[in-house]
Amino acid sequence: MKGKSLSLFGLGTDLKVVDARPTNIPLVQARELRMDNLFELEDGSVAILDYESEYREANFTKYGHYIIDVINRYLKEGKEPDIHMMVLYTADIEKSKTTLTRTACSIQVEASYLLGVPSEEWLKQIRRSVEENVITDEVLMHLVILPLTYKGKEKKQKAIREGVELARRIPDKGQETFALAGILSFTDKVISEETRQYIKEVVGMTQVGKMLMDEGRQEGRREGRQEAVKKTAINMLKRGDSPESIAEVLELPVETIKGWEQEACVVV
Repeated sequence: MKGKSLSLFGLGTDLKVVDARPTNIPLVQARELRMDNLFELEDGSVAILDYESEYREANFTKYGHYIIDVINRYLKEGKEPDIHMMVLYTADIEKSKTTLTRTACSIQVEASYLLGVPSEEWLKQIRRSVEENVITDEVLMHLVILPLTYKGKEKKQKAIREGVELARRIPDKGQETFALAGILSFTDKVISEETRQYIKEVVGMTQVGKMLMDEGRQEGRREGRQEAVKKTAINMLKRGDSPESIAEVLELPVETIKGWEQEACVVV
């Protein structure tokens, strides 16, 4: 996302991302909270970006945790950036409450809705762009969030599969990696187990997987494969990837990845 504008998500700002930060929230609790995205923007502010496939007022509690954690992180660094709490709603949501106010505090989100997005036009444009190998940032972002623009589970699963197939046809490996990683990231909350398995079988060792495994192989020649893969997993944990997604990419048991969480030192 570095160098790309948040307006590509349909959010009401053209500010560009200058960096991405770890998304884990270090809480000593039974539950695990992890924001979807945390971006540093060109004006010095910070954007927390989550996407939702259903509206629940209880989500404001989650957003409050995110905001407090981000404030705390930056205070430890001696910084006090402005913070945006942005929520991207799938086509299943028409309208939502954007503010929760109590005497003690007020939590406000900047909402963007994918309802009404011309999904089929986007799809035609993406196909044409891939065929002609003229792929802009806008086309890439449309490809990433296309499944979320459809209503209902079945249409979303079909769009995820088609999006992955289109991404694999992109000649530029950097763009292919962005598209595949983006699709898998943004559909994590709506993807079915059947579709997830389909993608795993069809995609196999794509550029996303190759980069991670190549890192492990290179380190493995010097330190041993186990230590290298462990280091890669820990780096992914620091980045905010879930143990389940890491286990799938590195082909390791989820329990193994979870056993390394403490060593990841995710507190920023």
